[in-house]
Amino acid sequence: MNRKRHASRYRVLLVEDHASLAEATAEVMQSKGLDVRIASTGREALEVAATYRPEIVLCDMRLPDMTGLDVARALRAIPGLKAAVIAIHSLMTEHDLGALSADAAAPLNLFMPKPITEEKIDVLISQLQSHAPQKRKVG
Repeated sequence: MNRKRHASRYRVLLVEDHASLAEATAEVMQSKGLDVRIASTGREALEVAATYRPEIVLCDMRLPDMTGLDVARALRAIPGLKAAVIAIHSLMTEHDLGALSADAAAPLNLFMPKPITEEKIDVLISQLQSHAPQKRKVG
């Protein structure tokens, strides 16, 4: 069964506590035809995800109330989100991101250093379309 769909049908939850960065990133995503909702805290992300059911989650690593990894773990526990592509975006160093990607228990598909570019958004979409997301770092 081919579930490949046009990008405009993909729901994205962007979790970012810096409002201006969230708006700029959302604009880039929307220009790619994605339906984007923004959450500024981990708790807000979990509330939105429970009803919005995003197919892609792009989550900042350092949020005011919890880490991006904690958000990802909680998202994986929500019915219907086990197959979502979950990516962490961060200003963390390549070394720090590499250490996270080595953690096999991490509930993530991708690690993306900030800033988020159109090319990185294309990678998120391709991960979802492939139906076999692999954990990896996108530089």
